[in-house]
Amino acid sequence: AHTLTSIMKTLCALLVLAAAHALSTVAPAGKAPPLKLALGQRLQLAENRASATLSLPFDDLTTLVGGAGRAKSVWDALRRGVEPLDEAAETTIGARRALMAAGLTNFIPAALDDAPAIAADGTTKMLVRLADGLAVEAVLIPHNHLPRTTLCISSQVGCDRGCTFCATARMGLVRNLTPDEIVAQFVLAARVAAESPTMPPLTNIVFMGMGDAGINAANVKVAATTLVDREKFRMARSKITISTVGPSPDCFRELSDADGMLAWSVHSADDELRRKLVPSSKYTVAELREGLIDALAPRPARQRTLMLAATLIEGVNDAPADAKILAEFVGPIVDVAQKVNVDLIPVNPTDHQPDFRRPSDEALTAFVAAVKEVEPRVHVALRVQRGDDEAAACGQLLISRRELREAQAGA
Repeated sequence: AHTLTSIMKTLCALLVLAAAHALSTVAPAGKAPPLKLALGQRLQLAENRASATLSLPFDDLTTLVGGAGRAKSVWDALRRGVEPLDEAAETTIGARRALMAAGLTNFIPAALDDAPAIAADGTTKMLVRLADGLAVEAVLIPHNHLPRTTLCISSQVGCDRGCTFCATARMGLVRNLTPDEIVAQFVLAARVAAESPTMPPLTNIVFMGMGDAGINAANVKVAATTLVDREKFRMARSKITISTVGPSPDCFRELSDADGMLAWSVHSADDELRRKLVPSSKYTVAELREGLIDALAPRPARQRTLMLAATLIEGVNDAPADAKILAEFVGPIVDVAQKVNVDLIPVNPTDHQPDFRRPSDEALTAFVAAVKEVEPRVHVALRVQRGDDEAAACGQLLISRRELREAQAGA
């Protein structure tokens, strides 16, 4: 019976790895799903191609490669950003042979496309090419003074939230990323950080790149669990921040058990103004706040820390009156959360909204003071502009639809 169980577990692992192989191998020309497919069809095709190498449970990998030592050698390579199947990797010969016997040619279902773009302040933007020819951008942000680097990671190809100040909104939503495609960005970023002579270690992750984590909550949660797994990447939950614009109250509730801190990109607590900034808004901010509180309440105290983000635009939502509305709105959240950080993001320039300008320093200072006056329990921080000279700053990530089509045609 024990032998039969072992055989069945091995067969299951082989089937999972075979599915992963379908994604890790570059598709023949013309086989990738065209962008003209309906949104639902594209999302379903992506789900059907879902791989499970990086998110494969460690025990299943152990069964597949024939021992925990071999499985650990695979993850030792991945933590360094190295493809386990590369001859130069420190993966054991037995593990490599077992993976190849399962039909794998790549364990990491993505690759860097060209050299990363490095801004003057060290911020580094990566173009990550997926197996179907599509791509996303991810950004490494080294801290100015502390020995740490944050990775801004994408959860979707494109985005359908339509935020008027964000370049990614111009792409629309092409498809969700699979858990492995999300985690692959971290693996590739770890390699870039390790090869840089000046970049501090990669220590933090924020789901604030392309897409909305709330729309792709199921896959984001699997990715986050993979990142905190002690047999895999060993990230601390407190070092992972999962951000959403809040498409619905239930999106917050679905993220309640996610392995990481939550963040809400609220942008304005005034419903009329928020609908102008986030045209996809279907719920009032009060309804969304209720969903967020429901998500925070059952979490352990140390995981109830929340980031509340607002992009500030001169003459649009940067007045002291806007700050007071925001501060009054956040009060009930502070009652539940362990800690609330209000993250104020001066808008970054984009070609499609040239009239959106960064507020003056005086306006930003007054905004911070107004929030603190009304709700002194929150911590308020002004986001430092990083990477804007390489279009790597918040709201600047964009891949043209023409480029996506051409890449898919050549995949």
